[in-house]
Amino acid sequence: MIHDLTSIFSQDGLLSEHLANYQPRQAQLLMAKKVAQLLERQPHQRSQKSQNILLCEAGTGTGKTFAYLVPVILSSKQTIISSGTKNLQDQLYRKDLPLITSILEPINQRTLNYSLLKGRSNYICLYRFEKACGEAWYDEQIQAALQLIKTQLSQTEFADISEFNQLKEHSSLWTIVTSTADNCLGGACPVHDDCYVLKARKKAFEADVVVVNHHLLMADLKLKTDTLGELLPSAQTYIIDEAHQLPEIASRFFSRKVSARQIKDLLRDTRRLIAKSPAPTVRFTTINDELRRILSDLIMLLKRYKQRDSCSEISGSIKPLCDEILYGLKKLKVFLEALAGSSAELENCFKRCKQLLSNFSELTQSTLPEMIHWFECTHNSFAIHLTPLSIGDEFKQQLDATSSNWIFTSATLAVNNYGQIISHEPIDRHELVESYSSQQEAQLQNNQDTLLFSYFSKQLGLKDFAAIKLDTPFDYSQQAVLFAPQNLPLPSDSHYTRAVIRAILPIVDWLQGKTFILFTSYRALQEAKEILQNLDYQLFVQGDAPKQQLLDEFKQAKGQFY
Repeated sequence: MIHDLTSIFSQDGLLSEHLANYQPRQAQLLMAKKVAQLLERQPHQRSQKSQNILLCEAGTGTGKTFAYLVPVILSSKQTIISSGTKNLQDQLYRKDLPLITSILEPINQRTLNYSLLKGRSNYICLYRFEKACGEAWYDEQIQAALQLIKTQLSQTEFADISEFNQLKEHSSLWTIVTSTADNCLGGACPVHDDCYVLKARKKAFEADVVVVNHHLLMADLKLKTDTLGELLPSAQTYIIDEAHQLPEIASRFFSRKVSARQIKDLLRDTRRLIAKSPAPTVRFTTINDELRRILSDLIMLLKRYKQRDSCSEISGSIKPLCDEILYGLKKLKVFLEALAGSSAELENCFKRCKQLLSNFSELTQSTLPEMIHWFECTHNSFAIHLTPLSIGDEFKQQLDATSSNWIFTSATLAVNNYGQIISHEPIDRHELVESYSSQQEAQLQNNQDTLLFSYFSKQLGLKDFAAIKLDTPFDYSQQAVLFAPQNLPLPSDSHYTRAVIRAILPIVDWLQGKTFILFTSYRALQEAKEILQNLDYQLFVQGDAPKQQLLDEFKQAKGQFY
C-alpha cells in the first residue's frame, strides 16, 4: 500500500501537527520516498543477481531517522535497524520509535511491536551478579554498587546496564556482573531460564522492528551463513544507519584476533575458582605469575614501536616472548584439564584456554596469503590480528542469503564530487527527479549517483544498487566558521592534546563556555578534562556519569557549559 508521504512531511502535515518547531525539508521527503519505493517492490521484481539495495547519503540536518522510520513503519515489513553506536540504539528505541509509532498509529491501524537487542555484555548476568554479591564482602564500594543494582533490577526491562543511571558508564563493576561469549556457561548455567539476554532475544523474535548494532548484525549474518543458528529473527528489510562504520566493523568481524586481555581474564577467572577448590593453588600461582610477567614484558616491548604496525616488522624481536606465552598456556591447559570435570565453570575455563592456545599459536606464526598481519598496543594490553585484504565477497555472500531489502544510510558515504549533484535549494533536486520524461534519463542520473558511492560499495562487494546523495540543508558558508590553528605538534606528540586545548581556549571564552569538544581517545578526553576543570564553566565529561544522565543534565543546564 502506497501512502501519501508528502502529507506526512509537509508544512501542515502529520509530523508538523505533532512536533513543535518541525520544519519540512525537501531532502527528507525525497529520502522517505526513495525508501518507500524500494520497500514497495515485490520479490519477483528483484534482479536475480542482487537484492534490493539503496545507498543514501543524507547530509547533517536532513532528518534521515524519520525519513526511513516513517516508510518502514507504514510498510508493515519485519525490519532490523542496525546502528554503529549504543547511543543511537537507545535513542531509536526509547525516543524515535515510540514517537513515530504513536503519530502513525491512526494511519497504520495497528500497534507496532518493537524491541532493542544488544550484545551479551550489556546485560546483567544473574549468575555472576549473585556470585559477586556473595564474594564482595571485603569491598565496601563494590557492596554499595551491587546494592544499587539490586534495588533497580526489578524496575528494568531486561537489566540493560544503560538503565542503571547511578553507576558510571565505565565502572569496573560491569565486568564483574556481566558475561561474555567466553565465560558464559550457556545451558549449564543454574539460572539459565531467568537469563536476561535470552529474554531480550525472545522479545526480538516476536517484534516487528528490532534495533541492534553493527557488531550484533555481523555476528547474526555469520551464524546464518554457516548454518550454526541465529541471534536475530529473519527480516524483510535491513536499515543500516551510520553505514560508513560498517566496512571497518565487518573487516574486524571477519578477522581473527587474540589479546592479552583474553589471557588476563582467563587467569583472573581461574584464580577465583581455584581459591575455592581443593586444587593445588601453588602450581597455579606459579603458572599465573609467569604468564602475567611475560605478558607485561611483551607489552613493554611493543610500546617501543608504534601503537599499530605490521607484525612482519617486529616478528623476530617478539618471537621469544610469544614462545614463552605459548609454553605457559600449554601448562595452564594441562592444569585445567585435570580439574575440568569438577565444575561447569572450570570446564569453561579449560575450553577457553584450549581455544586461546590454538589462536595464539596461529596468530603469532607467519602471515597467511590475502591477510594483513598486524598488532595494536594500548596502555596495559595488546592484540594481534589477521585481517582479510578484502571482505567484499564474504559480506555480499551473507547479504545475498537474506533475500531482503537493504538500505545503507549515513551523512558520509559518497566520495569525489561529480558536479553539483544537489544544491542548497533542494527543490531543484526534487524537480529534477520528478521531471524525468523517460526511464533512460532516470537511469542516467542513478548511474551518476552510483559513481559517488563506488568506494563504499566496493568495500562491501555491492554491485547492483540504487543510490541517492542528499545534501545538508545547512548553508555552511553562512552558518559555520573554520578555525585552523597554526604550529600545532603532530597528533602523535605527547603534547598534542594540551596544545589543541590551549589553541581553542580563546574561542571557548568568546562563546562563554558553550562548546562541544570531540576526542578520538579516552586518554585525550581525560587529559583535556584535567586542563579544563579549573575554568569557570560547568563541565560535562563522557564516562563521569551514565550517558542518559549526562544528556539530561546537559539539556537542563541554564548557564555556561561544555
